Amino acid sequence: MKKILLIVAAICLSFAGFAQGLRDVKINEILVKNVDSYADDFGHKVGWIELYNSGYANANVAGAFLRFTQGGDTVTYRIPKNDARTNIPPQGYLIFFADGSSNKGTFHTNFVLNVTDSARLEMLIPMLDRLELLDQSGKVTIDSVEYDLNIQADDVSFGRILNYDTEVFEYKKLSHITPLQTNETREPEPKSEVFRSQDPNGFAMAITAMSVVFSALLSLFLIFKCLGLVMQRGTVKKEEKVKAVAPAAAKINASDDLQGETIAAIAVALKLYEEDLHDIESNVVTINKVARTYSPWSSKIYSMRQLPNRR
Repeated sequence: MKKILLIVAAICLSFAGFAQGLRDVKINEILVKNVDSYADDFGHKVGWIELYNSGYANANVAGAFLRFTQGGDTVTYRIPKNDARTNIPPQGYLIFFADGSSNKGTFHTNFVLNVTDSARLEMLIPMLDRLELLDQSGKVTIDSVEYDLNIQADDVSFGRILNYDTEVFEYKKLSHITPLQTNETREPEPKSEVFRSQDPNGFAMAITAMSVVFSALLSLFLIFKCLGLVMQRGTVKKEEKVKAVAPAAAKINASDDLQGETIAAIAVALKLYEEDLHDIESNVVTINKVARTYSPWSSKIYSMRQLPNRR
């Protein structure tokens, strides 16, 4: 039973980890009209979709869906399983070619991105196409992008770029295509340089530094002040308790006069206490036999006759 529970728990954890990795996958870049840029393995230049793993763990897109919607028409492409190349490493990229020929392999979808409607193009009606990345169930949208086909230019892609003012990713036209690499074509300006450009004389920096120092000193002063008050209150309470106990003890000593019966009771108690200090002695006398190596009756000192002293 325990083995079955462990297996079920391992399977659940593996699916949870798989889903968690897939949530980090983003639609990073799209090229709708490919005339003379990045080509597929067959040398064909078609529109392509770049996925990016923004997490720090592997993300396998096998079994997920790419869904393309234009007007009322929707086409869904299910990414095949059992292909190791669908596993995107951390901070890695993967490209799918939208050429409408899924029989060419795993990375060729069954839809194209540059489907045109001549009537809508002539009337300049906006053609908002929608591309979505769905999970393995086909019901949860992980990421999506909308674009207007009428304003797409040849060999000009649009991708996911961080807006440094709002700290939010936005889809914008790129100066040049960046397949299998970051869309950030320029290095971000360090915040120190931005601050320097906004405060060339350093007044704001000085005021900020002084404010931080004085705020820290004020905070320390208030903390130590509060600690001192707490300790002072504790000392006052202890002194009040001592003062309250001392008069009571003095009253007891002054009012309690020792009477004769009290003295007799104390004397008896002391006598009993002193008797208890001695060990209880036994009345049994034990006589041990002494083993001698000679008999006193046969000793020579008893058989010798003492002669009188002559003078």
